[in-house]
Amino acid sequence: MNMLTKGISAVFFFSVCGIALFAIEPLEHLTVKEVVITGNSKISSSEIIKRSGIRAGSTSMLFPTSKAKQEILENPWVSEVRVKKLLHGKIKVEIYETEPFCIVAQEGAKPHYIDVTGRRLGLAEPSQGLDFPVISSKEEVSPGLMLQAIEILNLSKSSPALGWSEISEVVVEENFGIKLLTLDRRFVTFGKNNMKSKWHKVERIIVHSRKNNLVEKDIDISSGEVGVIGYDS
Repeated sequence: MNMLTKGISAVFFFSVCGIALFAIEPLEHLTVKEVVITGNSKISSSEIIKRSGIRAGSTSMLFPTSKAKQEILENPWVSEVRVKKLLHGKIKVEIYETEPFCIVAQEGAKPHYIDVTGRRLGLAEPSQGLDFPVISSKEEVSPGLMLQAIEILNLSKSSPALGWSEISEVVVEENFGIKLLTLDRRFVTFGKNNMKSKWHKVERIIVHSRKNNLVEKDIDISSGEVGVIGYDS
């Protein structure tokens, strides 16, 4: 075998070896070795992994991040998720959880959290916190009336007269509408519909009462026009 032939053979041999190494190294490099999950407290890491489809030993290059995000977002506690492919076979999943807005307690059902839009999150648990206003009812109520109760709580979030933290319970009845109970045992009867307009009238009543050193015991604004006020004697 002449020198030229030997040189060609050597080049071919090392080329084949190089291709083999190139084929092995990237696959090793792209294999999922570690999954890091951050930001979760209400949804377990194991559920996130199950929903995402991430498996140790799978090839990260073939891992569909968009589908993983969609599956993780099916859990109501998750408001946003980011999936990042890092070096050395590491996948990072960043979870941004939904904050409970209030608790819903209906007759015959276990109390559960909802978010600010009314979306059901999960069962109310002491470990997750119970210091929230409660929307209660003794019967099944229509979605429209439930949204009106949520609207009242939303209005209270920015109210200087009657704040969200002052509200103990929002009682919802299909026939009579909505009544609010504060932590210091004051009642406000809203009835049905036109919650924003009624809320602002209640605010004006409370502000006027405070200017006159009065504390209202109950307010009935259900007519939408005139507020009927009862004061502590």
